[in-house]
Amino acid sequence: MLKNRQHRKITGRRLGQNLMDQITGKKFNFNSAAAIGFIVLAVVLYIIIPSQIDKPLIQLAVGQSNLSAELFPQLIAICMFLLGVWFLLIRFSINQINELRNLDKEAILNVSITLLIMAVYVPLMVNFGFVLGSAITIFFMSTYFGNRNYVLGLLVSILLPMLIFATFRRVLLVELPPFPIDIYPLTNWSLI
Repeated sequence: MLKNRQHRKITGRRLGQNLMDQITGKKFNFNSAAAIGFIVLAVVLYIIIPSQIDKPLIQLAVGQSNLSAELFPQLIAICMFLLGVWFLLIRFSINQINELRNLDKEAILNVSITLLIMAVYVPLMVNFGFVLGSAITIFFMSTYFGNRNYVLGLLVSILLPMLIFATFRRVLLVELPPFPIDIYPLTNWSLI
């Protein structure tokens, strides 16, 4: 009898806790915060984009079909706003538990180290060029996260940035920070 009464108390507490979680979860949860963050970011981006993009110095074509430089970034901001509103509307139907509260110290350390590596990557890329900066970053990060085949890590960290650099430079015609060798006047001996 006593055991049955204790079982009812525990079951009642669990039921009450689940009901409370459902009630508080329906009002505001981490999905709500993410959706509101997307909406705010989209509005801020839409407002500041015109002041952040320079007008082209050369107009390649004359006519009414010229698109402004702000068009595509503002379209992306509009899409981000619409997705944020959609996410805000469907957040009630998403049954998801916030796993961020359950992260252990190792996961937090790994994210912190990754953010530190990315912060160091920017000056590396600017000062040593895209390929060398990316190679150093890829090799260090892959080694930190468990790669012990250093030869393969070195090959991937050199070949992948060179492939990306060549694709962007030759195929897409987009400039990336060059090799330090290529900063000076280009010769027949330049790498790219």
